[in-house]
Amino acid sequence: MIQNSRQQAYTGHQTPRCKEDYGHRVQVEMALNFETPYRTPVQNFSNITAVHSGGYQFKDARCTPALSAKLALRFAKLTHSDFVKPALDTNGQLIDTGLDVKQPDDNYGRVMSTLINEPEDVDKLELYDPFNPRECPMFTKGFVDNISMVSKTMDEDFHVLGMSWGPFTTAAFLRGAENIMMDINFEPDLVKKMVSKTAVFCEEIQLRCIEAGATALWMSDPTASEDMISSEMYEKLAFDGTKQVCTSVKSKTKVPIMVHMCGDTMETMKLLPDAGVECFSCDVKNDLAVARKNIGKRMALMGNLDPVKVLWQGTPETIRSASYGCIEAAGQEGGFILAPGCESPRDCSDENMIAMGMAGIDYWMK
Repeated sequence: MIQNSRQQAYTGHQTPRCKEDYGHRVQVEMALNFETPYRTPVQNFSNITAVHSGGYQFKDARCTPALSAKLALRFAKLTHSDFVKPALDTNGQLIDTGLDVKQPDDNYGRVMSTLINEPEDVDKLELYDPFNPRECPMFTKGFVDNISMVSKTMDEDFHVLGMSWGPFTTAAFLRGAENIMMDINFEPDLVKKMVSKTAVFCEEIQLRCIEAGATALWMSDPTASEDMISSEMYEKLAFDGTKQVCTSVKSKTKVPIMVHMCGDTMETMKLLPDAGVECFSCDVKNDLAVARKNIGKRMALMGNLDPVKVLWQGTPETIRSASYGCIEAAGQEGGFILAPGCESPRDCSDENMIAMGMAGIDYWMK
């Protein structure tokens, strides 16, 4: 780990560098640019894992910026990650919309209700302004303040991750996943209308995260997976929302946008470079070698260690071997960030998480 790397803002792939000064952001920038790696950058895909590693429950950190920052930064350094993400309760951003979100003491919140029950509810729906704390006290406490504290207190140039759900997944939360699946077949225009509206909301969430100190954006869109909808459905109903967010955010900032989808996404991911996505985080269901062949150098890839079988239940030796396999499949010429195929499990051991981080360094020292 480089302890004296410069504090620098993301500069749109133009950062001057020299070999003795490979900081976290420079290394990620090289991956996004498909430059020959000095090492493979790593995203520990951690949130609650970092809290548990520090000996706390999630309730202790989700709205406690100082503790959230301390735990996240400790874990990023420990696991040799190039990214740091504070304790963001992913569904916490939905509480201020009026959705009923249950927040367990030691896990993420669960959405228990819907807001769009009839087609006319879409026109009536008013989503909060992320820049107005009076309209979104929970988002401000759980996201803005946590991101701000990490940004202010870190002593390495980690990429600070801001986060929003993707437009299609946000629409699915508001409408209900089962309902939106029915709408795809019987009310496709309603789906387009919802996604267009949630895209504006997701954009504002991301811009507020950037203002708070985020230097990279994580947009998770699991409901858009091919396990839920076909790539053809995605192209017709969800693609425009993703493109709207990426195009608008990128017109205002140079912060890179990374999209994650769970499950099988081999066909859908082919569409994402045209939406402005710079890096796609794919699940273990996807063959990285085939994905790289399909995508070429149009978009960087991230992934895709099995979070359960490899990262949680494996050993440092099996994790190292699997990590090397990922790098060989997709990262020989850059354009790759090593990470779990989905979020690292809550109770994953420090030893195993460290093994993944070190693999990004050790592979290039063989």
